[in-house]
Amino acid sequence: MQQTQISILFYLIFILYSCLGFFCLFLNKKEQLNQVFFWLCMSYAVWAFGFAISNTLSDVQSVLIWRRIAALGWGVAFSVMLHFMLILTEHQQWLGNLKIRIAIYLPAVITIAVFALFPQLADAQYNLVQTPMGWGNIPVNNFWDIFYNLYYLSFSLLTLGLLFQWYPSTPDRRKQQQAFWLLLAFAIAIAMGTLTEMMANNLLAYPIPSVAPIIILIPVTAFAFDVKKYKLMVPEKSDKKVKFSEILSDETHRGLFRSIAMIFVVISVISFGNACFYPVQLWRLMVISTINLLLGLGIYSLPFSGLSIANQDRIITGIMVVAIPLTIFRPDTYLTNVIWVVPLIFLTVTIVFKQKKMFILLATATIIAGLVMVSWKPDQWVNVGTREYLARLFICLVAILLAGYTNRIYIARLTENNRQISFQKMISQVTTQFVSVSASNFDEKVQYLLKTSGEIMNADRVFVGRFFQDSGELRCTNEWLAEPYFPSVNLNEDIRQTKFPWFTKTIFNNQLVYLRSCDELPAEAQPEKAMMVQQGITAMLLIPIQSRETIIGFLGFDKIGKAKVPALTDPELLRVLANTLADAIGKVENENEIHCRAYYDTLTGLPNRVFFHEQLEKSMAAMKSNGSQLGVIFVDLDGFKEVNDTMGHDWGDHLLNHIGQRLSDNMRKGDSLARFGGDEFLIMVSQLNHKNELLDVARQLMAVFKEPVCLGEQEFYISASGGIAVFPEDGETVSALIKHADLAMYDAKKNGKGQVVFCSEEMKNCIREKMILTNSLHRALERQQLALYYQPKFDVSSQTMVGYEALLRWQHPELGMILPGVFIPIAEQKGLMSEIGQWVFKTACAQNKAWQAQGFRPLPVAVNLSAAQFDSDLTAIVEKCLTETGLAGQYLELEITETIAMAESCGMILTLHQLKALGLGISIDDFGTEFSSLSRLNDLPVDRIKIDGSFIWGIGINPKDESIISVMIHLAQKLGLQVVAEGVESQAQLAFLQEKGCHEVQGYYWGEPLPAADFEKQLSLIH
Repeated sequence: MQQTQISILFYLIFILYSCLGFFCLFLNKKEQLNQVFFWLCMSYAVWAFGFAISNTLSDVQSVLIWRRIAALGWGVAFSVMLHFMLILTEHQQWLGNLKIRIAIYLPAVITIAVFALFPQLADAQYNLVQTPMGWGNIPVNNFWDIFYNLYYLSFSLLTLGLLFQWYPSTPDRRKQQQAFWLLLAFAIAIAMGTLTEMMANNLLAYPIPSVAPIIILIPVTAFAFDVKKYKLMVPEKSDKKVKFSEILSDETHRGLFRSIAMIFVVISVISFGNACFYPVQLWRLMVISTINLLLGLGIYSLPFSGLSIANQDRIITGIMVVAIPLTIFRPDTYLTNVIWVVPLIFLTVTIVFKQKKMFILLATATIIAGLVMVSWKPDQWVNVGTREYLARLFICLVAILLAGYTNRIYIARLTENNRQISFQKMISQVTTQFVSVSASNFDEKVQYLLKTSGEIMNADRVFVGRFFQDSGELRCTNEWLAEPYFPSVNLNEDIRQTKFPWFTKTIFNNQLVYLRSCDELPAEAQPEKAMMVQQGITAMLLIPIQSRETIIGFLGFDKIGKAKVPALTDPELLRVLANTLADAIGKVENENEIHCRAYYDTLTGLPNRVFFHEQLEKSMAAMKSNGSQLGVIFVDLDGFKEVNDTMGHDWGDHLLNHIGQRLSDNMRKGDSLARFGGDEFLIMVSQLNHKNELLDVARQLMAVFKEPVCLGEQEFYISASGGIAVFPEDGETVSALIKHADLAMYDAKKNGKGQVVFCSEEMKNCIREKMILTNSLHRALERQQLALYYQPKFDVSSQTMVGYEALLRWQHPELGMILPGVFIPIAEQKGLMSEIGQWVFKTACAQNKAWQAQGFRPLPVAVNLSAAQFDSDLTAIVEKCLTETGLAGQYLELEITETIAMAESCGMILTLHQLKALGLGISIDDFGTEFSSLSRLNDLPVDRIKIDGSFIWGIGINPKDESIISVMIHLAQKLGLQVVAEGVESQAQLAFLQEKGCHEVQGYYWGEPLPAADFEKQLSLIH
């Protein structure tokens, strides 16, 4: 009986080693660690199987054969064990050396050759003795025994040494724990193995069978513990996706095959268990049990074979079809009344397969086997006792477990289908929501996505993280919490990307981070593990957000607390949410970029005039409701053009940027700054209690210009002029307010620059009048509102009229008489001067010719010439006018300003010579009021100069004016030019001019400007 029990124990250990080897291999069959461990388990299995069979036999020769078969296992076991330990302790680089590999496996080859392969040599190494417990072996203590003992002990000690060295050297805490348990288990196994061998051979009265295969269970069990607890061999992840219409996923298909394989293993154990209760030949049971075990292991291996699912299903169908008659047609009758239910278990399994042929074949095989059994043994007596009832209960338990597993498959599939339907519905809802995403509702849409996806995923916290490459920062921008007491991710707090390097690296590689436990993190991810432990995160999923081929962030799902974490069948599907976010972020960024271009200045980054208009309009509406005041300050840099011309436009842009930053830094809270354009800035000052407060703000802002601006290695002192307009007194519209601030700024520039001026009613009236004049001037000629007034010129010596000047007047229907000094600049600005000038030429020439035709003495008429009329067509225009009116050129005189006369233009001098060639007289008007060059005067074909009236009015009052007049007259005489004095209004002025030698005078003393009809009367009196 003891011999049978020992044999059964060896055989069960053989089954255990076989199953464990296949299990670990197919966790990840590509990994070398798994492969070597499989062969280690197979060596132990061969060792145990050989001992199990040999211990059941009574014939010494048969025992020797199976002992030699067992040597195939124990002969190589210690070499494979050392090979496995080198890989486990991360010394696999040694295996690349051929000499080391030979050194590892050469003792095994010699041992197998001596103890197994050569019969005569092998038989001499065994001294078998039969005992009540089975066959024992007394060592012969020859050279080969000593060789084997050295091989076994040295390799065992080397294994212990590797574990001992690995334990303190590895930085990974989990690996240290693995090393500890393996070191302890191997040490115990070696000690017990050595002691039992010594006791069996030296201390006991008779030897006992070797129990080494049993003792080796200690380190194997420790290793299985490490596999389970510390994930020593990580299962290979399947990339296959289950179709919506399929019942079995890749994982459940493998699980079902494992369950069927376990049925065959259980049958193997039950078949072999007969030896415990019935008088049978043990070796025959072992053969039957081994067949069932091999079928089970074969079925277990099918999902990893690389065959298609359909072919795997065909093979397992064939195995079950063959197994049904083998199960029913038992050579003995002890279990016939027990295992007849096994075919029904197989039929139950077919429910989850989408293979109708499988069900038909199994049903047919079951019926045929039953009919054959009926015809073969129509009557059979069975004995049903306690053992049979227990066997039936055991098989029922297997059937119940299998039915429960099948039920779980269906429930899981239905749950997965519902989850997929909910997920697709959620995706549809989110996509629909994000169709209308914009910058204004982006956060609202993202919050909807986080909440909806979080509820579907059963997550406790969902958040969005954004990467900012310029600063190297990571920031969580949006978050949803399932419960308010869950920890937050610290929204909008900048975190260095290097704080969590493993997360960052993985996400930037566009890979998902899917962790069902912080223990799944690699050794280098210690900061990430510490964070998960600190926040109580039990599971995490991070999905990269990729936009325009760049990783811009991630979508995160966290499970917090100790709740069970459901497995995700396909986390990659969640990339749809990340892609939706990426599209939304891209859309909002484009919208923000367009908004920025539309509302912000590209150079300074300040709001532009469009944005300022909108802000000012909103503020004005708010001020109307609460009765407060606000002001607009229009700032223009003084002398900016000189900086641009001196340093170049790039430095000019730098200056504008610097000034803009200074102004921005000195703004009050609630006020607004904008770049209006060029070198102009606008400031809105709101919430004013008093107008003087606005002046204080303006002075504070203008103080920024006291400090120099450094451009390159030079310092520039830039001043600015400012104009202030106040709402509502200076305008109730945005454009009116800015226009009046601009008007005040120009007045500040006129007053000497570097000042700030409030807009006044006088300024507004002036601009209003200018606007009226500008609008009316376009139709003044058409409506015959322009007229020429004539003022005579007299010779000082003879006191006779020697000519007259045609002076342009505008009789406005609303504003009355408008003098040329007011509307001529407007005409020049609006491009009307050419048309008006031609009209003046033609009218003056025609009137002169008409008076000559009436018999009046021919006198030259003087016409003022503006700078706007001075172009290449002037000579042709004048010549055409003389031709059309018939006036001789000698009776037309052109008066040019000192500014025109001194202009550096060769074309101007040429034009004057051409006009002079037509017989015209040329004089310089308002001489002395601008800059004149004597050499320039010498080059010009000028006949006379006209002293401006501002000097004449100083006669008898200002000696300096008298000195200047004297010098002018003396200079003209020396240059051979006639001198005309304008603005003569008194006898004293006339006497002074006559004394100094002035040639002609013009002014109210001799006659004021008169319309043509009145002037004609004066001509009649003189004539």
